[in-house]
Amino acid sequence: MEPIRQLPPPRTTTEMQRVIGMFAYYAHWISSFSDKINKLVKNKIFPLPADVKLAFDNLKNELENATLITIDYNESLVVETDASDVAIAASLSQNHRPVAFFSRTLNSSEKNHSAIEKEAYAIVESIRKWRHYLLGRPFKLITDQRSVTFMYGGGQKGKVKNDKIQRWRTELSEYKYDVIYRPGKDNHVADTLSRNVCASMGNNNQLGELHNSLCHPGITRIFHFVRCKNLPYSVDDVKRVISSCKVCAELKPRFWKSSGKLIKATQPFERLSLDFKGPLPSNTRNRYLLTIIDEFSRFPFAFACADITSATVIDCLTQIFCLFGMPAYIHSDRGSSFMSSEINSFLLEKGVAMSHTSAYNPQCNGQVERLNGTLWKTISLALKSHNLPPSHWESVLSDALHSLRSLLCTATNCTPHERLFQYARRSTFGISLPSWLATPGPVLLQRGDRSSKYQPLVEEVDLLNCNPHYAHIAHRDGRVETVSLRRLAPAVQNTTDNVLNLSESNGDTEHPDTTETTGRQPDSPQASESSSVPSSEYQPSYPEILELQQRIHPYSLRNREA
Repeated sequence: MEPIRQLPPPRTTTEMQRVIGMFAYYAHWISSFSDKINKLVKNKIFPLPADVKLAFDNLKNELENATLITIDYNESLVVETDASDVAIAASLSQNHRPVAFFSRTLNSSEKNHSAIEKEAYAIVESIRKWRHYLLGRPFKLITDQRSVTFMYGGGQKGKVKNDKIQRWRTELSEYKYDVIYRPGKDNHVADTLSRNVCASMGNNNQLGELHNSLCHPGITRIFHFVRCKNLPYSVDDVKRVISSCKVCAELKPRFWKSSGKLIKATQPFERLSLDFKGPLPSNTRNRYLLTIIDEFSRFPFAFACADITSATVIDCLTQIFCLFGMPAYIHSDRGSSFMSSEINSFLLEKGVAMSHTSAYNPQCNGQVERLNGTLWKTISLALKSHNLPPSHWESVLSDALHSLRSLLCTATNCTPHERLFQYARRSTFGISLPSWLATPGPVLLQRGDRSSKYQPLVEEVDLLNCNPHYAHIAHRDGRVETVSLRRLAPAVQNTTDNVLNLSESNGDTEHPDTTETTGRQPDSPQASESSSVPSSEYQPSYPEILELQQRIHPYSLRNREA
């Protein structure tokens, strides 16, 4: 009901006629309507005198009290819409009794729409507003634009050439409604609300007071508060109030930022970033650390250096170039060792482009600056664990680099080594593979040619060799294939053999679970008889295998060994 509460007093005779027509439309639900409207009808003075304005406010209160609180879902609803040059409006009623009203101003881009698009947009916005009332039940849609009636009423069978209206038609296709044309002179309610723009839509004084009372929150939080409280303000109103707030401008300044795009590497060793860290405390001549990072893979390099001259940088880059080849670009700050003619000539000879950050702006070389902090933190932790002073950082530098290259980088969701070389990095703990994949033998392969769920899920194959990601297998017909490790599982046959060997080698020993399950002692005659059965005649069942193996499923064995 906010559009009715904030409806401003009419300022001209035309506006007065619209207001009188709107009140007359709901005259049936306003008691003594002719007496209450009499002062408005006879008034010829603008702005309104105090007694006429009081009568106008009383009529608004009467109309608000006449609103239907609970709708009858057995009766159809009626949506009446209209649009003007600056606003759209709609009313929802049932049996000519008001249920809700809607009105808002158009933003700068919406004001550029054509008249037909504005009328069509008013329909879309009103249905969005009352979706919880209209979805799933038929209703009537009344508009004063005949062409919109033709477009939304099913008269247009083909695709509309206007893509905007076509999208709106698609959005309204889930509703069931009948479009009715009504001349504008008879469309009193929506016409009044769309042309006599509500004061709350253009007056942001109350919103400014709310912004001050909430201790000047930002756009997102204040607009969330407005939406939760059903206050009649748009996000444009919120932006306008906050942008004009002097307190926010002084305490939360929004400094200018360049709109340039971030330069990103698209392949390994396309861009290298360089920087020096130091001087550092050291027990050797090397008091500086040259850090280099591949921007694509985040693979780090670090060299202990005695100085920060161009010759030192050239020697370190030469070591990298002979191993990995030439990068396309090298990025650094404006240090003297990176700006010298020697380094420029060296890179020009190698065909490598050089770029530099702006002065006093380390954020332009963010990756290697971040590497400096992470690397030194890792070195400090390694020194602490070995009880070494900070001057011995060179002795743990290789371990720190190994750690950074082997651990996950959250920006790429993989380790720098895997992103650069496309395979897992070996460490002192080896590769995380279960024991049944370490040696050749029978394994289970998930079948990919099943045409029915009743066909076997796996087939037994022979494992030839494997790496951390793929395996070479041999089928029973002699075919050799490369498959992913995700399709392999340990064969039950291996578990059965282990159980049989256990029973043959330990005939007088019983598994701890046997006593619990059978209740017999290890030296009982029944136990000795069962243990003396030859392996060729006795084939334990699958539940017995699980019982003798401490009830561990073969698929769980793989995870346990891993």
